[in-house]
Amino acid sequence: MSVVKILIVDDHHLIAQAWSAVLQEQESFEVIGTAAGERDAIALAKSYRPEVILMDINLKEGDGFQATKEISNTLPKTSIIGLSIHDDTALVKKMLNHGAKGYLTKNSSKEELIKAINDVHSGNQYICEEIKEKFVKSMFGGEEEQPELTNREIEIVKLIAKGFTSRDIGEQLSVSNRTVDTHRHNILKKLNIPNSAQLSIWARDKGYV
Repeated sequence: MSVVKILIVDDHHLIAQAWSAVLQEQESFEVIGTAAGERDAIALAKSYRPEVILMDINLKEGDGFQATKEISNTLPKTSIIGLSIHDDTALVKKMLNHGAKGYLTKNSSKEELIKAINDVHSGNQYICEEIKEKFVKSMFGGEEEQPELTNREIEIVKLIAKGFTSRDIGEQLSVSNRTVDTHRHNILKKLNIPNSAQLSIWARDKGYV
């Protein structure tokens, strides 16, 4: 019997352990390791060449989207399933555009997790039932798409949500206060959010912090 080698990428240790325990119960699955950040995920993927990777999109160290892109470009036979606590179709589209073959929310059942792994390993795409209908509607213009933030804008959003001032952010990113304020203005305008307080709430809701 063919065994599917799986890598789990999640910066919450307990979640990674729980997913691993569920998957190890299946005779046809082998969890070859877990990673908590972008660099470790890429290194382990290149070393062990798993058939399937479960990739948390929000990592404390690095970026799940960029890890997906690099691994997909380097290991085209590896199928990646994006994981998130959110059902935002913009995140689904972004993950698929970066090379993922599937997307699950962390509300997905054990049965759906197993089905998703088997489907992507067979060469198919899998979008979890929780968001499939919403995703299909968004593809045909049934839902307004969320504007996509650049990597630098995401960095700034995360720092704003953590309570850093423009001066703090500028020092951390080695840019001027004015540059940070310009980014802040552009982010608020792009997302149609009135102020930084509401932006912080939005960032937490989307899982950026």
